[in-house]
Amino acid sequence: MIYSTYHHKDTYEDPKTSSVFETMLMLPDELFWSVLRTACFDNENLPLVAGQIEDYQFWPHWDASDTSNSILVEPDLFIRFQAFDLIIEAKFSDNSGQYSQQWKNEITAYSNEYGNEKPVYFIAVGGNAEKATEIIALSDGVAVNKCTWLSVLIQVSKMRDEYEAPPMIPNILSSVLRILNLTELAFNINGVYNIHWFDGIKTAKPLISPYSFTTFKSFFR
Repeated sequence: MIYSTYHHKDTYEDPKTSSVFETMLMLPDELFWSVLRTACFDNENLPLVAGQIEDYQFWPHWDASDTSNSILVEPDLFIRFQAFDLIIEAKFSDNSGQYSQQWKNEITAYSNEYGNEKPVYFIAVGGNAEKATEIIALSDGVAVNKCTWLSVLIQVSKMRDEYEAPPMIPNILSSVLRILNLTELAFNINGVYNIHWFDGIKTAKPLISPYSFTTFKSFFR
């Protein structure tokens, strides 16, 4: 929670946003974008390739002109990739909290700051009662893609499982594995857990041996 502490934000979703995303941002750029894109429920409009992360800011202060805010507009996270810009708005709960007027304010304030330099995409993390992508009808129309904290964690866990599977290549991949484990821990300390179903658990031997069935049957003879 380095960034939330630095910005003196210690309530609601801010420490959660900070601890999860500051850890994810340590991943190689293409892996970070792959996790986030795949976590969105409807992602066909999102580019497959983002390019290098050129800059990112937690809670930037943007010009509030032409918005319903009086002083400033403050999205939770803004990332500048080579290919496009990305606005992230996060809510503490996975079920409620997002609303379209806030999205409109942030997209308008983005235009105040950056104009039309790049394509811009918007991801709403958590807080969505409906999962379908929504279009904010401004000058060009910006799609708001949606995901949950859990859907992001599931993608982190899947990638971690892939990197744990042999043969494991040392050095770069081992560092990625450490980051993925740390990211999963960041989710867990903020109350988000992934359920590993029994059919996904890898075991070297059967969980129940034929001998166990024989022993069990003997009690009913």
